[in-house]
Amino acid sequence: MNKTVIKVELNVKQQKMYEQWLSHIKAIYGDYGTLTWKVTPNGIGPGISVYSHLTKTELELTDMDSW
Repeated sequence: MNKTVIKVELNVKQQKMYEQWLSHIKAIYGDYGTLTWKVTPNGIGPGISVYSHLTKTELELTDMDSW
C-alpha cells in the first residue's frame, strides 16, 4: 500500500495571519501548545483552519480571494 501524502502550503497572506496568531499565543501563554490542522477540499480550493488546544481558539486561514 502506498503512503498518502498530505501537503498544504500557505500563501503569503495566510502565513502572515498564522504567524501573528502564534505570536499572540506565545506572548500570552509562553508556549504554543498543541495545534490541530484541518484541510477541507471543496473542489475549488482547500478550506484551511488551525485549532489551538491551549487557547481553545481556531484560526480560519481559508483564502477565498485566491481561488
